[in-house]
Amino acid sequence: MLSRRQGGVTLLELMLGIVLMALLLAMGVPSFSSWIRDTHNRTAAESVLNGLQLARNEAVRRNTVVRFSLTDQGGTVAWNVGCVAATTTCPATIQSRPAAEGSDQARIGVSTTAIPTPIPSGQFDTALTAGSGLLSGVSFDGLGRVTTPVAGTNFTRADIVHATNSNARRYVVVVGTGGQVRMCDPKLPFATNPQGCS
Repeated sequence: MLSRRQGGVTLLELMLGIVLMALLLAMGVPSFSSWIRDTHNRTAAESVLNGLQLARNEAVRRNTVVRFSLTDQGGTVAWNVGCVAATTTCPATIQSRPAAEGSDQARIGVSTTAIPTPIPSGQFDTALTAGSGLLSGVSFDGLGRVTTPVAGTNFTRADIVHATNSNARRYVVVVGTGGQVRMCDPKLPFATNPQGCS
């Protein structure tokens, strides 16, 4: 009589599979952590970009001056969009983003220094310090252009960095005097990549 042999996995094969799985996970965790940090910074930069675009669109739609204001002096990404001269039809807060929304590790720093045209190579090589230039904002007029109020009140550049890791990807949001708003990656050259800064 023939005996049936049952197939299965031995304890040695099972342990070898678990060890290989653990090694693969251990190799992937640093890349995953880096991806998470970069994603937090990108989300914060996109939030600033969207807030600026909203302020510009509302200024054109309402034909009045609308301001995008950064509202957290500590550098977390929190902002408010509202009419400068608030009325019943144009409120002081059209939309806002509290600091608790989004990443608690993304930080912003701004500069009011005019950006030369054309933008020279290396203009954005050095990151702005998180929290520098705050509290600040940008005001748009009814034609979508940046208004020219008292000098130093409109920022021209915002850098989004990670609070604890200097190796995390940094993003820059640039505001032109004509009202153009653009997000870019300072590590990429603009000559070869449209996502680059300079």
